[in-house]
Amino acid sequence: MRPAGARPWIAYDKDGYPIDEPSTYDTSGCPWVPYVESHWTEIRDELLRAIERQEETLLPYPDPEKTNRPKAWRTAGLMYWTFASDRYARVFPRTWEILSKIPHLTSASLLLLEPNSTIKPHVGDTNAMFRCHLGLIVPAPAPRCGFRVRDTVLSWEEGKIFMFNDAHEHTAWNNTAEPRYILSFDVMRPEFRGMERWVATSVLGNIYFDVVSQRHAAVRQLRRLPGGEPVLRKMSQALFHVLSVTGRPLYNLL
Repeated sequence: MRPAGARPWIAYDKDGYPIDEPSTYDTSGCPWVPYVESHWTEIRDELLRAIERQEETLLPYPDPEKTNRPKAWRTAGLMYWTFASDRYARVFPRTWEILSKIPHLTSASLLLLEPNSTIKPHVGDTNAMFRCHLGLIVPAPAPRCGFRVRDTVLSWEEGKIFMFNDAHEHTAWNNTAEPRYILSFDVMRPEFRGMERWVATSVLGNIYFDVVSQRHAAVRQLRRLPGGEPVLRKMSQALFHVLSVTGRPLYNLL
């Protein structure tokens, strides 16, 4: 753990990520882990009922470059960087009721990984939280269906949670003929609690800058100027810090 008062790492920080931090975390000190695990069948069954009612319940992950083929990774986001989704709270009311009992929750999504699909190695947005994966439908253990964070390979287990550090490189794969479903959610690390909104708006500012860069050639040109990208990212983060006081669902801007 970092000293109290330390600032969390945010993607694109000039100092880089402190690689001495752990890849995974012990769940034994987190009382909400057994609570969520005790309700895992309710979460799974509600997801399956929603899929039966409407095939497009889970939508393709917005960055297609992260997977080996289009629409292989699908999500239903109940909370996105501290901003809850009214739509998905209505689709998954019991799941949202369970998740809302977790203190310092910052994000939550139901995730599908299609058969014979891979999520390419990538690093996350911040080290400020524990990223938690709860297995819902797991067709096989690793190495056929698994997850790697840094040098550690993990298997999802139905009804069980593992926690990892999203800021380290990680990847996932499903080399089976059946889909894999999990619940992924983020909980703020103790040393960074009270900073949820600052972390969320910093990350959203980075994401917004990347989206705008993809859509506008002029922004891409400015980005290539010496020192251009750091300045533009700081401006984007500052915009989201200011907008956050309005209470608007800022993910709608992305």
